[in-house]
Amino acid sequence: MLVVTRKKDEKLIIGNEIEIQVLRIGRDNVRLGIKAPAHISIYRYEIYEAIKQENVTAAQSQIPDKDTMEAISKILKPEPNTE
Repeated sequence: MLVVTRKKDEKLIIGNEIEIQVLRIGRDNVRLGIKAPAHISIYRYEIYEAIKQENVTAAQSQIPDKDTMEAISKILKPEPNTE
């Protein structure tokens, strides 16, 4: 992790596209301004974690249980020829 010290109105550049500026420094918080291209998503950490958890939950809900898989495999298995 890179740790830097910045004063009000000072900036950081990440890569060639992302600019972070210290807008305000309070007692318990810092207000940052972030400029980035529209194709780069920017989330607060807690929102990002919630999105990740929702994605995991959604993916798990798409996995059928054992009984469903067995029923599907019976339907899809061709009957052997008895001729």
